[in-house]
Amino acid sequence: MRRYISIEPMSKSTNKNHFSPVFANKHWTSGNENWHYKYYYFCQNRNCVVDGKKDKGKTAWGFEFNLYSQELEDKLDTELENHASLLYEKLLSDIVLTPDERMKWSQYIITQAVRTPSFFKYRDKLEEINGGDTSYKENIIGCQWCDENKYIANRNWLILEAAEDDYFMRTDNPVYMTGFINNPTTTIYYPLSPKKCFVACSALDKIYLPKGMNIPNPKQEVHKLSKGDTFKINFDIVRSASNSLIVAKSNNNRSTSHMNLQLLGVFPQIPFMLSMANNDMAELNEMNKIIELMSVTDNMDYPSYREYELKPFYGVEFSMGINPFSVFGVTDEKLLEQYPDLEI
Repeated sequence: MRRYISIEPMSKSTNKNHFSPVFANKHWTSGNENWHYKYYYFCQNRNCVVDGKKDKGKTAWGFEFNLYSQELEDKLDTELENHASLLYEKLLSDIVLTPDERMKWSQYIITQAVRTPSFFKYRDKLEEINGGDTSYKENIIGCQWCDENKYIANRNWLILEAAEDDYFMRTDNPVYMTGFINNPTTTIYYPLSPKKCFVACSALDKIYLPKGMNIPNPKQEVHKLSKGDTFKINFDIVRSASNSLIVAKSNNNRSTSHMNLQLLGVFPQIPFMLSMANNDMAELNEMNKIIELMSVTDNMDYPSYREYELKPFYGVEFSMGINPFSVFGVTDEKLLEQYPDLEI
C-alpha cells in the first residue's frame, strides 16, 4: 500500500524588498511607456549624479535586497499595504477618507518615512553609538490607532494638483517632512503621482483660535496649483533625496535633467522620526544633533542648520492671496488684482 505524505506549501520568500511600494511607483509610468520610467542616481564609482540611460521598469526601482526580514516583509503586505493601496487610489480620485481611513493612511505615511535605506542608515548609526541593535526594524509598522498617527490624521489635508505640463517627482526619501512630526508648524508632503501630491498641512495651534472656539474637524480638499508652482516643491524634494529618484518619461526634459544632476541628494531628508520636538526652539536643538549624526554617518560636513522653505504651510494661504509655492509669493489672482495688464 502506498503512503501519501502531506506536504505543507512553503511560504513565499522575498529578498527584493521595496521600501517604496510598487503600487505607488507605478503611477510614474504607463502602458504607453512600456511601464518604464526615467531615473537619476548617485554613482559611487564616479562620485557624481548620473542620468540613467536605461529606463527602469515599474518594479525595478525603490527596493533594496535583504532590507527587511521575511516576517516584516509579510507584515508590510498584510497589515499595511493591502489597505493603503486602496486608500492611495481614493486620494488620487479625490475621495474624502473616513476618520478610520485617515488613521490608516497616517500609519502608512509614518511607516513609509521610517522604512527607507536612508532612515535605517542613520538609525543604525545611532544604535551603534548607543550600544543598541537593529531589532527596531521589526516594529516600524506600528498600528492604525497609535498616537503618533494623530499628528497627521488631525491636520488639514490638501491634494495639490499640478498645472498643465507641470509634474511631481518621486525620490528614495518619498515622504518629505519639514520638521518633527509633533511640531505644529511641520508640513508633510508625499507625491502620489506626477500630477498630485498629498500634503498634511501645518496644524493650527489652539492659542491662535478665538476664545471659546474649538479646533474644527480636519478637512480634505483639492487645490490646483498655478503654472510653475511644482518647481519650488520639486526643488526641495530633489535635494532631499538620498541616492535616486524617478520621473515620468513624458516629463523628462533638459531643465529637469539639469536640476536633478545638480541637486539630487545635496542635503538628504533629515530623519526627523528619530526624535520629537513640539516647538521650533526645541526643534532647532534636536535638528542640529541629528545633522551632526548625519555628518558622521555620511562622512560629510553638512551645515549645522537646514531651512525647509516649504514650512509652515497651513493650507489657507491661497484664500488670503498668498502662494507659498510661487516665486512671487502671491497667487495669480492677487497678481492680476495688483497688475491688471500682466500676462500670466
